[in-house]
Amino acid sequence: MSPATRGEDGFRVGPWSVEPKGDLLRRGTHLVRVEPKVMDVLVYFAGRAGEVVSREELERDVWRGALVVYDAMTKTVTKLRQALGDDPRNPRFIQTVPKRGYRFVAEAERADPIEGSQPEASDRIRRPLGSPRRLLLVVILGVAVSASFLFYLGVLRPFGGPAGTPGGAVESSGPTDPVPPKVTRVLVLPFDVLGQDPDQLYLARGITADLIADLSKLSGLTVTGAESRSEAADIKEAASPGIRYEVWGGVQRAGDRIRAEVRLTDALSGRQLCVERYDRPFEDLFEVQQDIGSRLARALSVTLTEVEQHRIAHRYTRSVQAYDLFLRAQSQLLVRRGDENRRARDLYLQAIRQDPGFARAYAGLALTYAYDYRNQWSSDGAAALERAVTMAETAAEIDPTIPEVHWALGYVKVQQRRHQEALAHLDEALRLDPGFADALALKGGIETYAGRPRRTIPLARAAIQRNPGAGYLYYMILGRAYFFIDDQIQAMINLREAAMRNPEDLEVRVFLAAALDLGGEHQDAAWEAEEILAIHPDFSTDAWLDTYPMTDRDQRHRLVATLARLGL
Repeated sequence: MSPATRGEDGFRVGPWSVEPKGDLLRRGTHLVRVEPKVMDVLVYFAGRAGEVVSREELERDVWRGALVVYDAMTKTVTKLRQALGDDPRNPRFIQTVPKRGYRFVAEAERADPIEGSQPEASDRIRRPLGSPRRLLLVVILGVAVSASFLFYLGVLRPFGGPAGTPGGAVESSGPTDPVPPKVTRVLVLPFDVLGQDPDQLYLARGITADLIADLSKLSGLTVTGAESRSEAADIKEAASPGIRYEVWGGVQRAGDRIRAEVRLTDALSGRQLCVERYDRPFEDLFEVQQDIGSRLARALSVTLTEVEQHRIAHRYTRSVQAYDLFLRAQSQLLVRRGDENRRARDLYLQAIRQDPGFARAYAGLALTYAYDYRNQWSSDGAAALERAVTMAETAAEIDPTIPEVHWALGYVKVQQRRHQEALAHLDEALRLDPGFADALALKGGIETYAGRPRRTIPLARAAIQRNPGAGYLYYMILGRAYFFIDDQIQAMINLREAAMRNPEDLEVRVFLAAALDLGGEHQDAAWEAEEILAIHPDFSTDAWLDTYPMTDRDQRHRLVATLARLGL
């Protein structure tokens, strides 16, 4: 069939009837509702069945050229596989073609419109659980949770989940509940782009991130961000104490003007509490952001101290043009690929030329060089790392009061394997922003690098508790720690969660293969090793460890020996 559009009637792929208009898949009496973007990808794949579709083509044709965070596309494909019940190792629908993209291997056929718009009484909407092995895992976990239910209620619930779930714990040691019981919990949804210009997605993301940062600095509030409305629903369901308020809105740059809208709603009743709309010159962007933060604080009955008012007003740069370039750079940096990393560097440099005192742009620039070193994207890794140090230190000299600057310094010091210095910078970041989940997560990662993986677990759990919408890295950090304390069940659970969120991350695959092997799942371990070599034909454990910041020799030897058994 030719490429379909969302407006067409249904079609069939294998046993599934597809209803693009309703974002529905039907097989017999079972219905699966998918996110709109997941349906867009399925429709596109079906229209190009049998062809290799590159990530670039997906970005161009499905995301309409918008900047796409690297793991966002991967997560969309993963969700589609789960909905279809596909196994990536033995695909019946979507085949990964290493270094090229994806191939839809099922035949797509036109289907007559499905009679009736409502399912019968026996029909049910279900959430896809994935492959049969994942279903078995869920059953096993259910038994484990039931067996330890009283222990869960008494000890583990404050830490984000029972043992046997991603982000869960097997011990009661660690910090107390990181969310004080009397704080007000606020969920910030990603701002939309008003209008039809996907190139402005970077602006919407940047304003969302800054709003979360602004509100997080206010006493009496605990703020959580979500990547999508479906993820927001999951966060609300899992949050304890519950989410009290939701913030969402939209933004658009139209020539030399900025248009924005922000809404605050009661999460329990759905009642809209306030709406603010702005149509101002783009040069007034900082004033608009400050006004949004102040008005939301008032609506939430938060009394701002003088220090907190200063924090909201502090926009890191005096130049709106520099800020715009910085947001564009951030969107490229998050893609985590070599080409995008170089584009991010160029944009950070442009921002610095607009404002030579822009500390956060220097911090971002430092990260591009650190990523070059860590991922071996540079022919001269030592020079890249030295440059990263210079840029990060410059950022701290310009403004040592910014938590993200200290996080960047901490990350760079980690690559130098100067872990105590890194921890000191992260402690300073947490002093400046006690709710900074990324700082907690990186601290947890350092503890494992230094041979103290048991200390990682409460830190990683606290990071997940504070930022449930985080990507794969938090779960990778947690799974890696469990691997080194020889709890391979928990290691596999958390590393599989990380792999589901980003199947293409090399570090996740390396540790998942090792955990599967030590956990006795040798066939799956061998498959993971084959996937690593298919995606990275030149992979060598020794070469990979050259720029890996782990300093504990026993842990390095154990990892090398395990991977050697798998032919790596």
